[in-house]
Amino acid sequence: MNNPNPNGTGRGQRIVIVGGVAGGASCAARARRLDETAEIILLQSGPDVSFASCGMPYFIGGEITDRNQMAVQTPGSLRSRFNIDVRVNTRVVNINTEDKAVSTINETQPSLEREVIAYDQLVLAVGSEPLKPPIPGINRPGLFALRNLEDMDSIVAWLANLPLGGADKPHAVVAGAGFVGVEMVEQLMRRGLEISVVEMLPQVLGPLDMEMAAIVEENMKAKGVNLVTGDAIQEFLPAEGDERSTIVKLKSGNTLPPAALTILGMGVRPDTKVIKEAGIDCGPRGHIIVDDHMHTNVKDVWAAGDAIEVKNPVVGGDAKWAVPLAGPANRQGRLIADNIYGMDRKFKGTYAASVVRVFELVAAWCVVLFAETYEVTYPLTLCFSSKSVLA
Repeated sequence: MNNPNPNGTGRGQRIVIVGGVAGGASCAARARRLDETAEIILLQSGPDVSFASCGMPYFIGGEITDRNQMAVQTPGSLRSRFNIDVRVNTRVVNINTEDKAVSTINETQPSLEREVIAYDQLVLAVGSEPLKPPIPGINRPGLFALRNLEDMDSIVAWLANLPLGGADKPHAVVAGAGFVGVEMVEQLMRRGLEISVVEMLPQVLGPLDMEMAAIVEENMKAKGVNLVTGDAIQEFLPAEGDERSTIVKLKSGNTLPPAALTILGMGVRPDTKVIKEAGIDCGPRGHIIVDDHMHTNVKDVWAAGDAIEVKNPVVGGDAKWAVPLAGPANRQGRLIADNIYGMDRKFKGTYAASVVRVFELVAAWCVVLFAETYEVTYPLTLCFSSKSVLA
């Protein structure tokens, strides 16, 4: 048996976990169940841990009304229930793998001296960050990405200052028609806004076959969505006479009506800059490279979640892909804790089964994304069941 922790069960170690949402929080809870003597330190950028990111559009739209439902755990509950040292608003700015220590800054008081935290085992569950291309005007007021509860609260606060409920509906632009984009379309319409969607790909929901995406698109148009596909954003401009509204200029030369709110759902990328600087191997798109045990190329350093590459069990062989979903991240976090304590558990990959609601339709897929990159061809079976399920 190949034991990824040859030093035994490792009881009483200091386990430092960077990232406290899905993979990180799951690893911390599992490690505590395995070892009551371990010192577990959970470092999280921002004030919230273990939150339900999939529910954020539905809180913005008012389907979820209790903000407390957005938190699976809180810093306080993790401390009291699992005796975990949770440090929120803490960003890791350096990893020294030779000295086995991380350096952190307090995000609320960045002028304070950096704190250096030693570790016996380091778990990287840093997640992904919204992709913000260098488009002129992308940092204008009223333009929001949606990564965490702080972003969610900022969007809700912005909406509170818009004249909703009247005859003249404010206009919003959703840039990108992936998961976040199509969910935000429905929820912003629910709040009383008119919506334009801009997607640079020739269809919405890129993983769907074109014929299936067409069904979703027709449904969106029937609801009154102004859908623009196959075009990209060239510039965000201030609206004449209204600095808080934005004109979206497209590369085709067309412009959209002034937007009182713009959602940036242009995709995500792994938040791994500091990790690469530490000499931890990452792939060409920045994802952390791990083995079947979730171990990196550096001893006693593990990784889980959106920022890693995992096996593609459909393609097989050495094919890997990145799957930014909470389910696999939670499993990976628990598996890392088991392997720290010598259980020799392997992650066999994920099929990336996904589902998203688009008004009364539900689109789902479990496919090889971008199969052409693997130089293979797979016949896919499509089915369209009833008027509400698309799979």
